[in-house]
Amino acid sequence: MSLITVVIPTYNREKYLPTAIESVLNQTHKEWKLLIVDDASTDHTQTIVEKYLDDPRIHYVLLSENSGIGKTMAAALERIDTPYFVSLDSDDWFDEKTLEILLDEMERQPETTNVVFSNTVFWKEVGDKRELSEIMRPPIYEDKYYYLEAPMVWPRLYRTQAVRDVGGFECDDPMQGRFSHDKYMLLKLIGTGDIHWVDANLYHYLIHESNNSHTKNWPQWTKARKYILTKILKLWGDEYEPVFVYTPEGWIYVNELIPKEKPS
Repeated sequence: MSLITVVIPTYNREKYLPTAIESVLNQTHKEWKLLIVDDASTDHTQTIVEKYLDDPRIHYVLLSENSGIGKTMAAALERIDTPYFVSLDSDDWFDEKTLEILLDEMERQPETTNVVFSNTVFWKEVGDKRELSEIMRPPIYEDKYYYLEAPMVWPRLYRTQAVRDVGGFECDDPMQGRFSHDKYMLLKLIGTGDIHWVDANLYHYLIHESNNSHTKNWPQWTKARKYILTKILKLWGDEYEPVFVYTPEGWIYVNELIPKEKPS
């Protein structure tokens, strides 16, 4: 019986998708399910995926229209039937021990642990080559409010029921889930339980010109982030009023949290 589903949401990533899929096939832990959710790609994504469908562990869902990664993950969540799942962007890849280590760590945790994550290895695409950029060991905080502006973490092994209990992947922000869906989910889960860090380099993140987080998309990111962070603060007890600041490049961040006056 499989305890874990790998979800690869994808849109027009024919160049990178095989590496992501192969990294799942090469896992030391073999009892997994792979769910590839295609957000109505217009390239050769379907043809690439079909080459792998002889493996009964691999499943493919083609959405009828492009709707963004938030709705793609929501469609995936509807189909997950394992206690845990982990997302893998279609232009990234796993270390071969990613599932083994994450699953072992999660099984050791109390049920209040909603997410297990690790270190991230960043690579830059330079021509046809990949060059090592940096290895990020994410900061770990006891105060959940620091996570509003903490770097995003990869990979994220989710407790499936915990994700469902907080309402799943919501797309109620102004950009309808196309930006910052992962931060949205992580902060919701931090508000209801614990997250656990593993000191291992388990996720490989590729930096390239068509990343969703590229600076050209920052105006859309800021619209989503302002809504999401404001909503999260309300979900966390509505104790603070955020003071937002825009950088010259167009990014938005929480500069200060002003305590709200409590009614007498």
